[in-house]
Amino acid sequence: MVKVEINLGGAYQKMSPQARRRGQQAMANQALADMNPFVPADDFILRQTATIDIDGSEINYNTPYAAKMFYMMMYNYTTPGTGPRWDNKAKGLHMKDWERAYLKGAGF
Repeated sequence: MVKVEINLGGAYQKMSPQARRRGQQAMANQALADMNPFVPADDFILRQTATIDIDGSEINYNTPYAAKMFYMMMYNYTTPGTGPRWDNKAKGLHMKDWERAYLKGAGF
């Protein structure tokens, strides 16, 4: 499970619950796409089993070994550029994109 929080201050309070949900869904979709290149890809199954909760609140990787791959620092990741905590790698590069996706999805 990957959870990203963004502080949008007063903009969040001015949005309807439906707009916030659409924004959350748009941001989750963008985050999933941006994280994908950093997810270990030995057989690509881990990348292919990612799902987003209906409200966009969480991204889930649905394999028995997902948590191990996400947290394990001492592992031989065979695909260059991949490894543990792929959320942090993508967040460092794409946070502004995720904020824009949220605002656009919310119609703000």
